[in-house]
Amino acid sequence: MLRSSHRVYTSYAAAAVAVYLLLGPLGLGQIPFFPDSFASSGWGGSSGNTRDNGIRSTSPETDKLLNFKMSKIVNFAPGYTVVENLYWHNYSYVFVTDQPWHVPKHEYIANKHVDTRIPLQGHEEVKVYGIRLPPVSPEVKEENQIGHSISLDEAIALFGKAEELQSPMIINNDDNYYHWIGETFLGAWRTWSNYAWRTGLTLPNIKVVAFTKQYNKAEAPPGSNGGNWWEDTPGANRWFTTKFFPGVTYETRPVWEERAASHEYYLIPLALISDRRGGHNGPSNAWKPWGDALRLPVSPDWLVNLRDRVLSDYTGPINLRKGKKPHVMYLERQGSGRELVPEDHEALVNAVQKLQDDGLADVTIKGFSSSIPFADQVAEISTVDILISVHGNGLTHTLWMNPGGSVFELQPAECTVTDYSPLAIAAGVQHYLVHETSFCIPEECPGRGCPGPRAINRDDIRVTAHVVTDQVRRIIRRMTKA
Repeated sequence: MLRSSHRVYTSYAAAAVAVYLLLGPLGLGQIPFFPDSFASSGWGGSSGNTRDNGIRSTSPETDKLLNFKMSKIVNFAPGYTVVENLYWHNYSYVFVTDQPWHVPKHEYIANKHVDTRIPLQGHEEVKVYGIRLPPVSPEVKEENQIGHSISLDEAIALFGKAEELQSPMIINNDDNYYHWIGETFLGAWRTWSNYAWRTGLTLPNIKVVAFTKQYNKAEAPPGSNGGNWWEDTPGANRWFTTKFFPGVTYETRPVWEERAASHEYYLIPLALISDRRGGHNGPSNAWKPWGDALRLPVSPDWLVNLRDRVLSDYTGPINLRKGKKPHVMYLERQGSGRELVPEDHEALVNAVQKLQDDGLADVTIKGFSSSIPFADQVAEISTVDILISVHGNGLTHTLWMNPGGSVFELQPAECTVTDYSPLAIAAGVQHYLVHETSFCIPEECPGRGCPGPRAINRDDIRVTAHVVTDQVRRIIRRMTKA
């Protein structure tokens, strides 16, 4: 019996020694019943792969990798991508990474054309280079890989001397001025604000805004039109962007054409790609590109910060101090082509004015024309608690209201067009869609649609004035009780 037990113990010990000899150099731990003196001093301890304190690389390649500026997506929503170490080459946004599966669908990041029917002719708007070793088998198919395979040494040789550009940089990968402030910029700012919200970081100010596919008006070639410019005729795009980011540098299409012609690689240390088609490709687009971006959590004052920058040096006629009573504004659009029938407009003016006559609110009734400076428009709206207006671009001003406000959008009775609802929701403002004799909130309104050849562009919109002002009175009562 004793001899049998001895044989078992000897066999077990021999097996244990074999396992130890095999695994010891790999730093996978110490066999507990062996005395420390049995272990080779060359295995584990203070250098190389450690036996008792985890594992670390002893390869010199690790230092090479850590010193290489690899691309990393640090925040994302379809259409809006924040990237550390973004490369650019010949009209392609280039990601160089050893984790290529972290890169979202390319159609979510950047697209050559907003119109997907236009052929790409072999162009890749987004390129991914995956740092990886050669295939381990002849059966491995390179075409099945994510991105283009490249070795670390090849990556260093190809990208290591890329010219570094100023950053942080917002890249507007779009070709029409109309969509800048309200779509591509708004979604970009939301994604940037979410990056700050979820990391707790104080993010640096944007230094460059790049319009890679658009011209300044002054440099546009003969025959081009507004669709090729980033500046609108009233000048709102330049004015607002400069106010948002004092001292910002604008880079336009000719700058990027020159870079493409050089065939050099460029490095943007911190970039925010804004791509309208990418946003429309997202699962939450709902007719606008920022559907997914506006679902990202942010601080409640994420837009107030921008408004404060716009008004930081304001010296105009509008008193920015909050009054003792709620401020109700009817932003009228008579004569614009989208307007109320005259008798309903007059009735609404009287009903809104009665709010002030009854001592419930301070009332403003006016229209915004191109003759009113942008600063005065923002200043006026920043003091408004309840805004009333017919469907139109004036409702973009909802962005400058204080969170907790309300906006009433007047539409034809048979129409439900929710273009401005997300802006209100994003700004923390309650949105009401008014359809002649009733109103609804966007979440409960009928499905989107506006029948007829004129659709929403009508000059005969009807509204029952008290439907609006009765709800305004209820809101004011709640405000005064709070």
